[in-house]
Amino acid sequence: MPSENQDLPKTAAPKSPNLPIPSDILLSLVALPMLGGLVAAKAAAEFVASIGVESEEVFRGSRLPVLNFPQSQD
Repeated sequence: MPSENQDLPKTAAPKSPNLPIPSDILLSLVALPMLGGLVAAKAAAEFVASIGVESEEVFRGSRLPVLNFPQSQD
């Protein structure tokens, strides 16, 4: 019983530019810095968020010093 795929014409592989380094090696070399950049960006975002939380603590009334205003005499 012949297969249907045997009658299909053969297609040529897509031509790629002649690179001095194969593309799969370039992809593997780019992957590590990309992942490192993503980790660094997440750490920077968490750092900025923690600075925001700490700056809110400065403006809370419990952390501010008590100011003694002179009483006005009526």
